[in-house]
Formats: sequence, C-alpha cells, structure tokens
Amino acid sequence: MLFSQYASLFEMNTLDAWTSAVFGLAKGYGFDKCLYSVLNNKHEAMENAFIKSNYSPAWHKTYDEKHLALVDPTVHHCLNSNLPLLWEDKSFSGAAQKELYETAKQYGLCSGLIFPIHGARGEFGMMSFVAPKAKLAKSNKEFQHVVQTLSILKDHVFESSLKFIPKKTGTRPVCLTPRETEVLKWSTAGKSSWEISKILNCSESTVNFHLLNVRHKFDVSTTQLAVIKAIQQGIIHA
Repeated sequence: MLFSQYASLFEMNTLDAWTSAVFGLAKGYGFDKCLYSVLNNKHEAMENAFIKSNYSPAWHKTYDEKHLALVDPTVHHCLNSNLPLLWEDKSFSGAAQKELYETAKQYGLCSGLIFPIHGARGEFGMMSFVAPKAKLAKSNKEFQHVVQTLSILKDHVFESSLKFIPKKTGTRPVCLTPRETEVLKWSTAGKSSWEISKILNCSESTVNFHLLNVRHKFDVSTTQLAVIKAIQQGIIHA
C-alpha cells in the first residue's frame, strides 16, 4: 500500500493537479474511469455537488438532462448505506433502471465499484471506479484486496478534496427555489407527480427531481415529512 502516494494528495495546491493525481492513482489500480462526487451536506441541492470525473461529458449531459439520479440504484444505495457496492447489469431492475444501464453501456460504463461517503461533518457523496466485470468478479482472489485498497484511497481522496470545496458557515434556514416551493405546494394539496407535471407543463421526472432536492434540503426521507417541516418554517401553508 503506497500511503505516501495517498498523502501526496494533501500537498496538491491546485484543483487540476489534485484531479490528475486522483485519476492517476485510480488508473494505477486498473480503473481507467472513475467519478468522485460530494455535497457539503444533504440539505444542498444535488446540482450543487462537487464532481470530478473522467466519464464521457456526453454521458454526464444525458444523466443530468434526464435526471437519472432519480432512478439510479447506485445513488439510492449510497444514500442508505456505508458499504461499497459492486454494480453490474444485475444491479438494475425495472424498465427505467434497465434503460439507464443500457445507455450507460454505450459510454463504457458496464460494471464497477462504488463507495458511499458520509463525512464526519455531514458531507455526503460517492466515489465510483469502473472496470471490466471479470476484474471485479467476487471469485477473483484479488477482489477483497481491491475493495480494501480502494476504500482507503476513497478516504484520502475525500479528506484531501475538502480544501477545494467552498465551506458553508453556520446553519442556514432551508431555502427553496420558487419552482421547488411551487411543486411542494401542489404536493401538499394532494396532487401526484404526474398531476403536478400537467399543471406546471413539465415532465414528471422534472417534478420528481425537484421533490428529491426538497427532501435533501430538509434532510428527510419522504415528501410528507418535507411538507411538515416546510409548514413549521412558514415556507408554505397548510
């Protein structure tokens, strides 16, 4: 284990140098593609994430425009677990997830390991390493070693990245965008995501994306709980 290489991440004074070093370390372990994403806390909207990746820019564009985080099982896993996940074709079930996977395959994203990040100061994120399925087979005697190595690397990447991420000072009240407030008000009125999409003349996935951001900002697991907190804070009225 080359801890001196990991420690060098803390010595990087520019974001470009740090990013290049991270990708270089990943490639040294046989992972040509990797993604690192982190939020200061779960109250932040997902579009505010600090992201460094050498995935195809076209894939990122597709992922963002179609709000695929809403159906991505790896994101759901990272939100609810501290354990790494081996993701492959079997990890994606249902029509929406399978469509996501088929699209990802077109960009060389067929299988990999993803590690959740839950920082001591409330940060949330993930780091994913892409590699051929054969390399990640659990029957491979090197698999456990790879998991342990990447887990340690992920910790060093996370801690060394913090100086590049703008810090939040103090605890600020939850602030919803006008669109998020509008979507939440209709949800409070008992409208479904499909009904709200028709009212606001947008896609159902867009409505769900706004509701997901609202839940993140209030740090709750359901829209109903978000509604309660929004009413308590005077953001909306019952």
